[in-house]
Amino acid sequence: MNRYGSRIAVTITLLAAFLCGFTDVVMAASRKLAPPYQPTDAEKQQIQAKADELAAALKQLVGKKPDAALLADVEVYHKAADWILRYANEEFYAKRYVADALAALDRGLARAKELAANKPSWPAQKGRLVRAYRSRVDGSVQPYGLIIPDSYDGKKPVRLDLVLHGRGGTLNEVSFIASHDADSKSKPVPKEQDYITLEVFGRVNNAYRWAGETDVFEALASVQQRYKIDDKRIVLRGFSMGGAGAWHLGLHHPDRWAAVEAGAGFTDTKKYVGARLDALKPWQETTLHIYDAEDCALNAFNVPWVAYAGEDDPAIRCTISMREALEREGFKFKPDGLNWLTTDLHAIFLIGPKTPHRWHPESKAASDKFINEAVAAKRSEPAHVRFVTYTTRFNRCSWVTVDALEKHYERAEVDARLSNKGSQLDIKTRNIARLVLPDQPQGPRLTIDGQRVQLRAHLHAKPSDLVLEKKGASWTASDMAFSQLDRQLPLRKKHGLQGPIDDAFMEPFLCVRPTGVPNQVLAGDGAKARLELFVKEFSKWMRGDVRLKDDAAVANDDIANHNLVLFGDPASNRLLARIADKLPIRWTKTSITVGGKTFSAADHVLVMIYPNPLNPGRYVVLNSGHTFGEKEFRGTNALLFPRLGDYAVIKLTKLPTGGLSEEVVLAGLFDDKWQVADSGK
Repeated sequence: MNRYGSRIAVTITLLAAFLCGFTDVVMAASRKLAPPYQPTDAEKQQIQAKADELAAALKQLVGKKPDAALLADVEVYHKAADWILRYANEEFYAKRYVADALAALDRGLARAKELAANKPSWPAQKGRLVRAYRSRVDGSVQPYGLIIPDSYDGKKPVRLDLVLHGRGGTLNEVSFIASHDADSKSKPVPKEQDYITLEVFGRVNNAYRWAGETDVFEALASVQQRYKIDDKRIVLRGFSMGGAGAWHLGLHHPDRWAAVEAGAGFTDTKKYVGARLDALKPWQETTLHIYDAEDCALNAFNVPWVAYAGEDDPAIRCTISMREALEREGFKFKPDGLNWLTTDLHAIFLIGPKTPHRWHPESKAASDKFINEAVAAKRSEPAHVRFVTYTTRFNRCSWVTVDALEKHYERAEVDARLSNKGSQLDIKTRNIARLVLPDQPQGPRLTIDGQRVQLRAHLHAKPSDLVLEKKGASWTASDMAFSQLDRQLPLRKKHGLQGPIDDAFMEPFLCVRPTGVPNQVLAGDGAKARLELFVKEFSKWMRGDVRLKDDAAVANDDIANHNLVLFGDPASNRLLARIADKLPIRWTKTSITVGGKTFSAADHVLVMIYPNPLNPGRYVVLNSGHTFGEKEFRGTNALLFPRLGDYAVIKLTKLPTGGLSEEVVLAGLFDDKWQVADSGK
């Protein structure tokens, strides 16, 4: 056994109980932290007084109708103070947070003064600074950090490095702002840096899942609107939790990046969480495919890639697993000292010698060299695309879009190759029912799954979308443009409308509170309790307030622009009453019927997601926020996977204390036509 193999064997033996649980190491360290500082009443009053001053300045600014994006750059400082005061018993992790909160408010007041005078200085600021955007998900203001080099002049597009932070046990808006609003003397920008760095907040610690994933792309879009960014030179980088995020976002969106650097991040839920993971139900096992990076390792074919872990880091198991996953896809690697090289991919796997959970300087230098060379080559549209997905949530790579699967959460694959200057197109597929190939050249010769397809409708004077549909075992080219065809297709799972329940909270959503009298008191109490819990947990763990309206106040614009999250039953919630007979699950005054199973409505509540019959372009969700909660957020990011699939029936029991207990008596996933398939439990 070589030096690499022997050391890995020792590492695995000593740390087998951790099962790649470097988060366990982090958690153990966090448990040893001193208790949070408890600010005095005087300190809290001082912060509140300054926050009130900034709130008054913001109110005056709103009246002047300033640039909304610049207003967010001011408001984010008030948001930081607001949230740390909300959770004052827990989030003043050290005494310095008091001074940091006051400093943030001072910065906000200074920006408010500049904006009121129409002389904002920070848009032209160099060095380190904080900016913000208003999220479409919940209307909240979210911060991000920037490093702007002195060489940036705004005249020519520049490279951007997007950096995902690791899990921070003491991270909140105040500490994020304090670390990114540093002056040039305390944290100078490296002299050699000639690119912009974007460091995302990611709504704290969620491994860039759900709204945390949306945060990454909203922050990126904000920077692209404000600075001149070369979209072919955007690098994705992350370490630890950020490394897990880089694996996830890099593999699921491989066409977005010039290169990816994934350091010491988890890649598989069950192997990572190990013994701490309860026995999973079938729909939970199935939906692990959404985020388990090992399942879509093949997508590294489409982007230059650096993988890294320290030799003495338990996270090395995850890096090894990703290399092994690529080897199972047919790519060959050979050792080079501790590192692994391949000529089958544009990739390198680096191992830091005798290094725990951090970068080794030599490995970091090798990674930077690889990244710089990949960026210098400049990303271009490939002639060959290989792409794997398990869900239409992640459905695109370069000029290939997977519009429909034959069966969700099973491996779907496309191998597409253009040749002869675009005149020949050869495609192989697996578990795919519809492909859209945007902007294809005029009339290519097409073979798909060994079948020659005539392209009568595609003989246009300019490139246009090519839509390929599979019916039975045969493929045909659509005679319609995809935008027209999409409106005529029957209800199906497609991108952004494929579930599960948690998917609804990646896009704008509105919680709708019932105002009527429920059919059953217990079910009404259960729905109310679930709403209150979601409002509470979303604020703490996703750093925003949910939009909330009474059912009587919901307007047509709300229905058009939001996923509706309806709480109550068909008697208490008037919107639910409007759609109750259009759902695949029946909920009456006396019963809930799912497929051939019926439950008493007296002590059961229905939870589900479905395309909204009032607006099929958006979701409707019944009686649920995220299907995971505080226990999972406090545990490890890898636990933030769906617990209920697309639907569930929950039995309610009144406790002697007056509270309610819940038991999931049925749950499952709708089929690809949004119908009840397997009844699950």
